[in-house]
Amino acid sequence: MTDSTVSQSKGLGIRLKLFMLFTVLILAFAGQAYYLIVQLNNMTDKFGQQGTAIIQELAEQAILSTAQSVSREVRLYLTAHPDLKKEDFMNDQWFKDVAIQKVGKNGYTALYERGEDGKWRTWAHTNPKITAPNLDDMSKLEKPLGASFPGFWKILTGVTPANPIKGYYKWQEKDNTFKEKYMACVNVPGTEFYIASTTYIDEFTEPMTRLERESKATAQAESKRNAVIMAIIITLIGVVVFIFGSALSANIRYLSAMTDRISLGELDAVIEVRSRDELAVLAQSISRLQQSVKLSIQRLKKT
Repeated sequence: MTDSTVSQSKGLGIRLKLFMLFTVLILAFAGQAYYLIVQLNNMTDKFGQQGTAIIQELAEQAILSTAQSVSREVRLYLTAHPDLKKEDFMNDQWFKDVAIQKVGKNGYTALYERGEDGKWRTWAHTNPKITAPNLDDMSKLEKPLGASFPGFWKILTGVTPANPIKGYYKWQEKDNTFKEKYMACVNVPGTEFYIASTTYIDEFTEPMTRLERESKATAQAESKRNAVIMAIIITLIGVVVFIFGSALSANIRYLSAMTDRISLGELDAVIEVRSRDELAVLAQSISRLQQSVKLSIQRLKKT
């Protein structure tokens, strides 16, 4: 008669395996959720940026169109009033209303020229102090305007009768902060005069920028809310898996212990497994094996 032995190697328990499987699934789920959140935020940012760019482009076109429209109106007025001299532009209220028009909320148009002496002079402006003859050379604004002057001057003097010019420049506020302005300059047809149309660009883009900020804040709030919900779901699933794994491991350890007791001769041990799954079937099989062994021993004792 030979002894049969069963070699056992210590491996991962069922509970640990379930936990590892749960971890892998949760990591996959969390990765997918994170990807969706990132995509949502990216779409929100892209929508805001594209919307702002479109509004900005429309604003630039509107500022240029205002300059072109005012230049045509000035041309018509000068044609209808051939005796009006440029020195009298600021004294003619009708002409001022034509040449100086509102652009956006705080912007305006102005009329200026480059004289035969090469000096640039303003003849119609919201600020009479910088119009000729009060200011006979606009380059003298360099010191008062400070850091705002280079960008402003480059656009203002870059215009020609054949080529309008437009662009951005930084304007220094009274509190020493800088805001971005946009200016378009065009020639008054058939004259030596030019119309400058300028205003703060954020007057047009601010509503879209505000919407972009609100959308981003909403997306971030939703991302945090989804992250909290996901964490709660993961925790609940983890608790359920832990409880199930613990119960499964306990039943398996119990059946193993009962099998060991039966192998040692405790044939009257009662096997109780409160389960309706495969473990209950296994418990019944062990119980039948127990009864078979018990009956076999009883027969041997009778012979």
